[in-house]
Amino acid sequence: MTKAVLLVQPQLFCIIIWCLYRQEHHITYPTYATLYHRDMSNKEKITICTADNCLIPLPEGRKKYCSDRCSKRTRQRAWRASKPTAEIQNPKQVDENVQKRRGDYYAIMKQKNFFHDIMSGTKTKKEIANILSCSPSTVSRAVAAYLEDVEKEALHEKRGDPFELQADVESFVKFRDEYFLTERGENYETPDFQKKWIAAILDSIKFGKRLMILSPPRHGKTDLLTHFCIYMICKNPNIRVMWCGGNEDIARNSVGAVLDHLENNEGLIQDYGDYDGFRPSNRGGKSWSSSQFTVATRTVSGIKSPTLVAIGKGGKILSRDADLIIADDIEDHGTTVQPSARENTRNWWTTTLQSRKEEHTGMVVIGSRQHPDDLYHHLLENKAWESIVDRAHDLEIPLEDESLDHQPHMLWQSRRSHKWLLEQLAAAETVGGRNIFEMVYLNKAVPDGMALFTAEMIDQCIDKSRKLGDIPPGTTLIAGLDPASTGYQAAVLWAYNIKTQQVWLVDIKNDQGGGVQKAHKLMKEWYDKYWLAHWVIEENGFQRAIGQDRDIKQWAANHGVRIEGHQTYKNKWDPTFGVTSMVGMYEQEKVNIPYSDANTQRKVNIFRQQLIYFSQAGASNSRNVGTKTDLVMASWFPMKRIRTNVKMMLAEAEADYNPSYSYYKQSEYNEVFW
Repeated sequence: MTKAVLLVQPQLFCIIIWCLYRQEHHITYPTYATLYHRDMSNKEKITICTADNCLIPLPEGRKKYCSDRCSKRTRQRAWRASKPTAEIQNPKQVDENVQKRRGDYYAIMKQKNFFHDIMSGTKTKKEIANILSCSPSTVSRAVAAYLEDVEKEALHEKRGDPFELQADVESFVKFRDEYFLTERGENYETPDFQKKWIAAILDSIKFGKRLMILSPPRHGKTDLLTHFCIYMICKNPNIRVMWCGGNEDIARNSVGAVLDHLENNEGLIQDYGDYDGFRPSNRGGKSWSSSQFTVATRTVSGIKSPTLVAIGKGGKILSRDADLIIADDIEDHGTTVQPSARENTRNWWTTTLQSRKEEHTGMVVIGSRQHPDDLYHHLLENKAWESIVDRAHDLEIPLEDESLDHQPHMLWQSRRSHKWLLEQLAAAETVGGRNIFEMVYLNKAVPDGMALFTAEMIDQCIDKSRKLGDIPPGTTLIAGLDPASTGYQAAVLWAYNIKTQQVWLVDIKNDQGGGVQKAHKLMKEWYDKYWLAHWVIEENGFQRAIGQDRDIKQWAANHGVRIEGHQTYKNKWDPTFGVTSMVGMYEQEKVNIPYSDANTQRKVNIFRQQLIYFSQAGASNSRNVGTKTDLVMASWFPMKRIRTNVKMMLAEAEADYNPSYSYYKQSEYNEVFW
């Protein structure tokens, strides 16, 4: 048997003999396995990819397929072969770099259902190209456009119809909450004062009015206008808006912000855009930039002017029409310092920008005061303009009194704190710019030297130990009344001391007027409360009827109440007898103003506010919104009577007289000398 094995496997026998010999003689040579692999390594390993229709040699490291693509293709074919045909629906993948084209071939392919044939695999792109006698690339571009349209239609169906935009404030707020977020990813807040702006702007667009909004900085006006422009474009794609800024770069930044939303805000594009969004696929020479653009969603052809155009102050805007003109911060401190610059702005405004306004065009100016003689001042004086004047902090309480709660008096209570406003004031005062602070943040633009009653002057007369209703001993009471039939009726009660020539504020009344009956009611009220028996009432126009009313005259006669009239004309600006004559009394602290409890503070703050802004409100033809002078006038009426009583007291006072020359004697002549 051993012999048979040796005959059958002679090579194995030789190997065994060789191994025994090498072990005996300690010979270390390569093993048989090493020799075998060394021999195999010398052979050339060039094989072809086993995937169908692929003749690419296998790269080094690959054993069966030349690439992952071939491997995946082979597995997909094996998977499809094991499935029923109905279950296999592979979506067509289109290269993003393929240009999308919706021309004549696109319309023919859609009409003949060739897109469906390509998607289902019934026909290939090459076959369709042969039928249409066009290149396969044309078919590929049409397919890419078709797939994009199908995807957008699916998104529209999934999202549903957007809510219908109405020309009202609530619709805008809903639109803003739906499509816009802050840099923190939060919804924008639309406070009440901004809602008031939007209501006024919508009204100006509807009726072609002129509107000016004066607002302090950092109160969201530019963001609000940006969102409002987008809102109007979505509501009416045919609108023509002209955005004017302080210079062209500023205007382009604002228009660019609108453009960015129209290009990248997916919610807006899906709900209000075309298949290609707001940007026209075939622009036809129309620009799409931050200088100007025209949206693709316009429903009327042939409109010459763009949807939104940026204009810098001083720029040329000939041959441009607009449905809405927005002038945002066109004045600043640098351009209002020199009189020539202010004059140039007014000339450009009159000859260029205002000339673009048609009868239906709404015109909106928004900014903050920069100079007593700026453009805004002249628009305030123009009766054709409606005005909204907002202040960062109202004037009911002193701005710098930190013992009070200021937050309810801030314009934007949730975003701008009293601390923030004081920081702006401190920064302005560091460089001596308190006047600039008051102009910009409080929209107060009284020229230097023209302010009559300053805050410091009034505050030094405040007495925190007294409250309204306290009457100092040894004083006489007198009240002034500025009646009104429809507006606000104002009454101020003073207590005065003839010897010290000092006056004390006792009470204030400033509420809706009601004519003669309301005035009579107040007289009875203060008579019962203070035993007030002396009134000075203005007698201009309607007010004359109060002094002539039979019931009031009868009541006054029965109760010993004296009523005297006061006529107001230009004498209120008289430095000796007018309102300005009270300035010296405040400077010399002859006026005592109570300020102890909350009710007193509330009423006194209103009086204080009117005093501070009396010179501004009393300027010729001034229409500064929110500035009233009723209480100031009512406080001035009794002053003439108080001064008269003081003079009478001084004239009647007895005084010792010692002549400096004692030799004068009475003359004895009783005849004339000629």
